[in-house]
Amino acid sequence: MNKWMTAIFTAVVLTLVPSNAFASVNGWNDAEPMFITVLTILSVITIFVFIYLMLRDNG
Repeated sequence: MNKWMTAIFTAVVLTLVPSNAFASVNGWNDAEPMFITVLTILSVITIFVFIYLMLRDNG
């Protein structure tokens, strides 16, 4: 049962993600530049915090 649910969720994700990525191109072109800047900064900070926490937890 677990394998079937995993297969179904994988199929749904593989179907929906490319269409959302294609549709989001126009959204990014119309987005406010400050919003994109803040989102990028938050993403970079989140990545660094994640790496720091993983290294600290592993050591």
